Amino acid sequence: MNNKSVVLEKTKQLLELKYSGATPKNYLHHIDLFLTFSKNVPDRLNNEDILNYNIHIRNYSNSYRNVAINAIKAYFKLYLRKDVKGFSSIRPPKQFKQPKVYDAEILSLKIKSIENLKHRSILMLGLSCWLRQSEVRNLKINDIDSNRMVINIYNAKGSKDREVKLSENLLILLREYRELFNPKTYLFNGQKTIQYKSINVVCKNNLQIRFHSLRASGSTYALQNGTDLKTVSEMLGHKSIETTKFYIPTLLKSVNQVF
Repeated sequence: MNNKSVVLEKTKQLLELKYSGATPKNYLHHIDLFLTFSKNVPDRLNNEDILNYNIHIRNYSNSYRNVAINAIKAYFKLYLRKDVKGFSSIRPPKQFKQPKVYDAEILSLKIKSIENLKHRSILMLGLSCWLRQSEVRNLKINDIDSNRMVINIYNAKGSKDREVKLSENLLILLREYRELFNPKTYLFNGQKTIQYKSINVVCKNNLQIRFHSLRASGSTYALQNGTDLKTVSEMLGHKSIETTKFYIPTLLKSVNQVF
């Protein structure tokens, strides 16, 4: 099977079995670039091809190169059933950047002043429920449980399910949005499913910040107002409290940790 389009389709299916969220789409993009660059046919790629591509992307950012290597390794493991060995997959160290944190009360006021109801709803989900872009994109109407006042997040990053609290004000906003736009399955469908990058565009156009900062700002506000670190960590969907400690380290000096 050497036709690239056929290989990519099969790889896409394998990635969706293994990973969740935006990972399959992101990995497939890098695998496509790798296959296009490589001279070998897709079924005959080897570690030398990885090394050549690694050299080719050496001047890209560290984060780009790390994702590319992860994607290629997934391709070798899932599709080719081969191991990636030795120097071929050498990578730069990960550079973790802490998200910028803003005053959540000011952000809330700014979001409430936005006339576009769809944009207002998307941004308030980030600030109030601390959702990731992929989680907003994949949110279904049935995931919103108004009886228990929670939003169910399924198959999120790390294949984790969790619940996040739903405030009365947000529920009213989402009901207003639903009545106006009448989505069928996914909350933010419109005529076609909302694109991953467009959520960040919505945030930048309305607030001049990245969407991820809404998540950081909302969770930071909760810590400042007495929510314990363990609860915040669980609502963020982090694998461990250590991740949360890195995520918002500036608050750890003043927050009473209860866990």
